[in-house]
Amino acid sequence: MKVHVVSDAEGRIISISRLGDVGEQVSGIARAGVLAAPGQRAYVLELAEHLRDRPLLELHERLRLDISHDRPRLVPVEEFVEPYLRAPHLSQDEVS
Repeated sequence: MKVHVVSDAEGRIISISRLGDVGEQVSGIARAGVLAAPGQRAYVLELAEHLRDRPLLELHERLRLDISHDRPRLVPVEEFVEPYLRAPHLSQDEVS
């Protein structure tokens, strides 16, 4: 299942929605969603299988967007390292 994620430049999630999530009734809207404002970024990402039935509010509270790699990915808040704490010369173990 894919989700649409809007984040700030640091990876904090501003908005998360399921693609095509317009309810049970046909709305007539071909595509709806949130657009990224200046300084924000928008992504379409695959949601892990074990998170697919979780409410969007819970996903918003418990996930962050890791943009430190080639491909952005959703990570648990406990594993998220604020970008200002990352340094090119430090390993992830040295930051923790």
